Amino acid sequence: MWFLLLIVSYSIESGRMDIIRENNKELVKFSGGVVVKDSSLVIQAPEGSYNESQDVLVLVGKVIATLKKRNLEAQRLLLEQKGNIAKAYGNVIVRENNTLLKADSVYFTEGTITAYGKVFYRNIEDSMEVYAGFLMSTNDSTLIEDKPLIKFLRRDTLVVKAEKFHIENSGIQGYDSVNIAGGQMKVDADTLFFNEDSNNGILTGGCSIQWKDGDGKSDTLKFFLTEQNELDSIILLSEAFVHNKGEKNEIFISSPRIIIKIESGELKYLRATSGKGIFKELDNVGTKSN
Repeated sequence: MWFLLLIVSYSIESGRMDIIRENNKELVKFSGGVVVKDSSLVIQAPEGSYNESQDVLVLVGKVIATLKKRNLEAQRLLLEQKGNIAKAYGNVIVRENNTLLKADSVYFTEGTITAYGKVFYRNIEDSMEVYAGFLMSTNDSTLIEDKPLIKFLRRDTLVVKAEKFHIENSGIQGYDSVNIAGGQMKVDADTLFFNEDSNNGILTGGCSIQWKDGDGKSDTLKFFLTEQNELDSIILLSEAFVHNKGEKNEIFISSPRIIIKIESGELKYLRATSGKGIFKELDNVGTKSN
């Protein structure tokens, strides 16, 4: 036999329903399978309870919820009527369109999703993965903190680290100790702004870049990516310096503006404006000549 209970906008069905009344308030316990429904929501769980004094519905076990195009799995789900808040705990998985979110706990409020613990987020359409300890997403922007890491998964995977990321529309901003690695190169800076639409980014503050045969430094660094996340070109601006030691030559150059291209960890192109430096050719036995 199934029992039916109506709580505000929810209808609840369960195999067994026990009602305990204390201080003119009811505590209702559900078991034997629970189904919660409203006009756009369906939740299934092995058991649950409703506390009238707190106006909180709790579902436990393997909780499965469907809200329009959003699917949720968790070990425990709290629905707080007062603030229209849902709190999911324990191996939480949220699927929606082309995105996947996993975390230890996830809170849902009007227009905001907040994830805590071991957070993993994947956007298939943007070929992007996020790893962090905290993520808060609204309709307009996303904040990522607590040892965040972003991976851009295309032909050449880029791994981006920072103390904090802020994503809004097609722009990604990284703050403090920014690190980018990929394509046999590594870049460090203080701040990052990356535009996904135009596939280019700007790094500022103590920028340094390393590749297999050389390195460079500047106050500001601008980089351009191909559609496959391969580096197309890099521009070092303001107090720029580049050093590269290849098989046949070695270069030291400083300039207000240096453009370079790196392929497979090797310097393939260099252009400097008003530059000063040293060019050395290396002979077969490795001796150097100016």
